[in-house]
Amino acid sequence: MAKYLLATATLLLATSTAYAEDEETKAPPSPLKTEIELGYQSLSGNSNSQSLNSRLGLTYVKNQFRNTMEAKYLLATKNEKEDKRKGQLEVQSDMKINERAYVLGNANYTNDRYGPYFNDFILATGLGYQLIRRETFQMEVEAGPGYRFQDPNFDEIDDDDIVVPETVQEIILRGSAKFTWKPAKAIELSTKLTGIGGNSNSTLEAEVNLTSSITEHIAIKVSNTQKYNTWVPEGLNKRDSTLTMTLLFKI
Repeated sequence: MAKYLLATATLLLATSTAYAEDEETKAPPSPLKTEIELGYQSLSGNSNSQSLNSRLGLTYVKNQFRNTMEAKYLLATKNEKEDKRKGQLEVQSDMKINERAYVLGNANYTNDRYGPYFNDFILATGLGYQLIRRETFQMEVEAGPGYRFQDPNFDEIDDDDIVVPETVQEIILRGSAKFTWKPAKAIELSTKLTGIGGNSNSTLEAEVNLTSSITEHIAIKVSNTQKYNTWVPEGLNKRDSTLTMTLLFKI
């Protein structure tokens, strides 16, 4: 666990140094915006556990193009044994076709070492529309077709896992709605709803983030994710919930 913390700290130091040098030269604003998040928890006593969750977000806007990338990583150990290891990567590219509408391409990949699906990949396209564009409130919606591939992790599947015990390859429909509200200069509330519809299973995921700025470049972020499945094995809840708290560094 220490090596992951060291690597993350090194990345933060290098990024901060680069930013300071840029400020000194007073270069024009960059079209690239970077966000780095880090959360860590350690418990000891009757049960020893450690967990590290991190996130890297990149946004590049130039002319009629907007490109975003979000990478998440979760590592957890329990009694000195690895308990969870999950990586997620989402990339999206948007091209404006008028003042509010745009065409999009989205790719989402999850690798979960101890989850029911070892590999979960979604590739989608469609149209997006910016419904509201105000200084303190923005909202946009997206919809379109896509393709889903899921590779079951047969070594880790239990009776309580939400999984179809076979490789999934199917056409899906993807929809998304996002809004950001800034009620005050130091507070931001954002929500993202993502729906995936397919023959094997359909999901609706809601992610709510509350960010409170400490300085111009450092903030505390609390996130709550609720995921609803239309199909689950008998005896399981259709809804899963995740709550995280991290330090957010804005570059």
